Amino acid sequence: MERIADSQRDGGQEAGENAASAQDKPVRTFKPGWRRMWRSAGVRRLVVIFLLAFGTAALLLWAYSAYSADRLRKEWIARETAALGALAARDPALAEAWARQLGAGDATPAEAAIGRELAARYGIDGELDAALVPLVERRRSREWPLLAVGVFGLLAALLLALLRESRQQLAEVRGLAGSLEAAVKENRPMKFRIYAEGELGLLAHQVQELSLRLQETIAQLSRDKDFLRDTIADISHQLKTPLASLTVYVELLQGGGIGPAEQEEFLRTCARELERMDWLIQMLLKLARLEAGSLPMQLERAPMADTVRMATHAIGRLAEERKVEISLDGPAEPVVVPHDPRWLSEALANLVKNAVEHSPPSGVVKIAWETTPIFVRLRVTDQGAGIDARDEPHIFKKFYRAASGQAGGSGVGLGLPLAKTIAERHGGMLSAGKAEGGGTVFTLTLPLTQLPVS
Repeated sequence: MERIADSQRDGGQEAGENAASAQDKPVRTFKPGWRRMWRSAGVRRLVVIFLLAFGTAALLLWAYSAYSADRLRKEWIARETAALGALAARDPALAEAWARQLGAGDATPAEAAIGRELAARYGIDGELDAALVPLVERRRSREWPLLAVGVFGLLAALLLALLRESRQQLAEVRGLAGSLEAAVKENRPMKFRIYAEGELGLLAHQVQELSLRLQETIAQLSRDKDFLRDTIADISHQLKTPLASLTVYVELLQGGGIGPAEQEEFLRTCARELERMDWLIQMLLKLARLEAGSLPMQLERAPMADTVRMATHAIGRLAEERKVEISLDGPAEPVVVPHDPRWLSEALANLVKNAVEHSPPSGVVKIAWETTPIFVRLRVTDQGAGIDARDEPHIFKKFYRAASGQAGGSGVGLGLPLAKTIAERHGGMLSAGKAEGGGTVFTLTLPLTQLPVS
């Protein structure tokens, strides 16, 4: 419960920091400039449609003008040749002169003025009604319907093209909305393309990013839920045995009928079980907080030798009881490494405790450390039976108990997982293997320079 409260407090604090950070961070705005608009595929398609419509209209207008001019030319020639034929029937010489004049096509200004005066006498001038001219009337009656059909056909084609373009854009937006809905409700990855250009591509990219963040949040919540469930299950499982023992001893003490010596032994057993439960709960809470990231490492450049001595001092009494010697072997020059002395000594104490427990009487546990250009490597070697190959992949799992008896130093399988977690929080790693000449060697590797800690 303490961890849950810490997690909620840390989560609330983190949410507050994120909110404050979001308020301080300037809002990113997008200006709809011409260059950005041109990167939009929809805008480019609209421009193409406009150019196609403009080119089609110009082509049709040119074709119609050529056709109309040819028809007008033919009708004019037919009319003039008919008039020339009628004049030739009356006066061949005058008709021949008129034909030459029509072929030459030039007249002096005086001749043009005489022609206009002669035509005006018969009402042929600029005020003549077009309806009285058959050539003009036929052209008007024939061309207006063609022009109307052409204009309406072109507008209809343009309208269909615009509707098709609008439908395509709406389909893309609808596909994006459907993909987002599937990502939110079913936690599926978005299938919408994210590398499209223009405003729609930018929107798709932002929605894709939002979807990824949402899925990461859901996955993190799921991991936190599994972690909390497993932690509660582990604590419950490990507390069942001592609680059952305490219940039996308390019932025996309450029932009477036992001697003072037995009462004293039962009370000592109850005290040991309570101490074991307290140690177990504290160890589980440490491990849970480290795995949850709620306990930051206080890294400082400190001598490695001091941290090793701090760890061995905590195991000194156990080593004396088991008659196991602890030897230290480090370089003559002090090795200063950025680490948290308190937590790293905790990890080393668990490794040394595990080595002492699995070493034979009069055995030696050797602690040696050395430096490389990048890392400092610390080895804890015992003279025990070693790790069975079947147990090597599992020895850093919580509560794992090997059939050979080589398990975590705590006896319940928590010491090695805690040491491994501490090593990883320092940006290092912890591994185990067989030592030369038998026994087990645990190798803890830390970076000489501070690295980002995950």
